[in-house]
Amino acid sequence: MKRTLSTILTGTLLTFLSLSLQAQKGVETGTPFGRGEDSTRCLRNTSLYSTYYENKDFNMAVQFWRPVFAECPGSSKNTYIKGEAMFKEFFRKTGNKAYIDTVLMILDQRTKYFNEGPANSLRKAFALYEFGGNDPVYAMQCYDLTREVMQTSPQSFDQTYLSLYMAITAKAYMLKLIEAPAIITAYSQTMKGVDSQLSRNRDDARYLEARKNIDAVFRSSGAASCSNLEELFTADVNKNPDDTVLLRKVIDLLTEAGCRDSELYFKSATYLYRAEPNASSAAQLAEMNMARKNYNEAEKYYTEAIDLETDRTIKSGLLTKLASLELASDSKQAARDFAKAAFSLDPTSGTALYIIAESYAGAKVGDAFDNQTVYWVVVDYLARARNTDPTLKDQIDERIAIYSRMFPTKEEAFFRSLVEEGSAYQVGGWVNESTTVRFRKE
Repeated sequence: MKRTLSTILTGTLLTFLSLSLQAQKGVETGTPFGRGEDSTRCLRNTSLYSTYYENKDFNMAVQFWRPVFAECPGSSKNTYIKGEAMFKEFFRKTGNKAYIDTVLMILDQRTKYFNEGPANSLRKAFALYEFGGNDPVYAMQCYDLTREVMQTSPQSFDQTYLSLYMAITAKAYMLKLIEAPAIITAYSQTMKGVDSQLSRNRDDARYLEARKNIDAVFRSSGAASCSNLEELFTADVNKNPDDTVLLRKVIDLLTEAGCRDSELYFKSATYLYRAEPNASSAAQLAEMNMARKNYNEAEKYYTEAIDLETDRTIKSGLLTKLASLELASDSKQAARDFAKAAFSLDPTSGTALYIIAESYAGAKVGDAFDNQTVYWVVVDYLARARNTDPTLKDQIDERIAIYSRMFPTKEEAFFRSLVEEGSAYQVGGWVNESTTVRFRKE
């Protein structure tokens, strides 16, 4: 039977289509390796590049890798993992930034065929940070990638990428690409991510190390100003006044930034003392209240510090400070008592002796003559203070010169039957000290 022209043409067309379908690339068919000869070629190239790759002959490997990447891009995730590794190594050897762009292209195609968009964006960011140096374009691209993932998929960040986000934010700030508030935001976000992981396992060494790294980067960024720290931590401190870890960190950061006079520091120190009272914290709060002229609070904290302190020398110093506070408040007897207690604990404290002297100056123990004899005791203590601590000499010599002019005159003493300098004398009243007779130099 004769075939018609139509039948012949139809058979020829079917044969052509069949041959075409037998030789199609994976990129065309949407299959991993394609069909026909293209499938065979893809498998062969995959085997060849993998062999050279395992032998670390990347120059040969990449010749067979390229057709796999182009023709059967959905065949295996290894195409992208190994391709990324090879082009990173090419950059390390040459410094040619074109290889960085190739790495980014590889990761973009990996996302196209295997999804994992957030993870691949972070891989791109890591490559840009690792190889981009201080190039502002690469730095900003890296920052934008990490920030976008943090906004849309924060769960994608592990300890490495949390540290990366803080590091690239600091770099962008250093390059003047972003403003300080961006660092505050990044620090808050990364620490929240770390704390979330540590809430599940507080001893996870990876996240403990990440916390240290993030803190170190933030501290060295130059953005940790007093105002920025207050903006960052005030709300947290107010909400968590019993969180001693937070309070210590805030205090450390404020100390490093020279912000010990800030209200946030004062508040954090107060909360920390309430949670964990100790002598050192009490003493610090006393001094801060002194600076704010909250003298009653200062006295309270000094008293608590003295009660909690066990070291004799340190306790002596605290007593001396409390004595100074009482002296400034014109509570002279209390000042004398605290200063004497300080000296009993530390006999090298010339300052304690000096305060005793100043406590007695102007004391009222009787009539005019009796009040003049008090200055014999005052000068006695000043002389002892000068001998105990020579660094006070100039200050004390000036005071001795002033107070010696307040001694009784020889004539005034004569009417009290005191005619010989150096003879013993007991000053009465609340002073109640033994001294020796001296006359004012006319």
